[in-house]
Amino acid sequence: MKKAVLFDLDGVLIDSMPFHFQAWQKIFAPLGVELEPDEIYHREGSRTAEMIRLLLRDHPVDLTEAQIDELVRQKSALYNQITRAEIMPGVVELIEELKRRQILIAIVTGTFQENFLQVMSPELLRQFNAIVTGGDVAQGKPQPEPYIKAAQKLGLPAGDCVVIENAELGVQSARAAGMYCVALTTTQSRKQLQQADRIVSDLWVVIDQINEILT
Repeated sequence: MKKAVLFDLDGVLIDSMPFHFQAWQKIFAPLGVELEPDEIYHREGSRTAEMIRLLLRDHPVDLTEAQIDELVRQKSALYNQITRAEIMPGVVELIEELKRRQILIAIVTGTFQENFLQVMSPELLRQFNAIVTGGDVAQGKPQPEPYIKAAQKLGLPAGDCVVIENAELGVQSARAAGMYCVALTTTQSRKQLQQADRIVSDLWVVIDQINEILT
């Protein structure tokens, strides 16, 4: 029986990806770069600075490290300004079910903590036994470090953890950490998420299949 469920944040716990994309569009527009949604959704899970470096590989713009740091600041500030993200359907019910079963829960995200404090209430955040953000690790997703660190915070081996993800890089991170991964098709297709152990449409299906997932 699994002992913990580790949740990605954007697109899993909160419906934030459209607002992230808008923020990315706005900070890259002055550089003469017009981003397409898949450029962001395909790389979701990367830390902000790494996302910028990946985007710059595809667009002919040269930036210094100081300029990249400034874009990181601008992106976070703009997202916090424009976001109207809400809790994803099924989050509260799934957390209640996991708590009833005495399953530990954690958030594992590449985003900054201030980016979700305004969306998730203090009461909801207190339900989580651990939180790992991009600033807590040396290497973000798709490397396994974020999920390994979360398991360490919970005092559990990787094999005792289930990951719920919605992005290809996050699935790769979870699998590299040696964890069972459930992927939600909230932002990417089944084909893009095919490395996951189980692919479902939303958290309501996770609740319906919770016995199989935790076994």
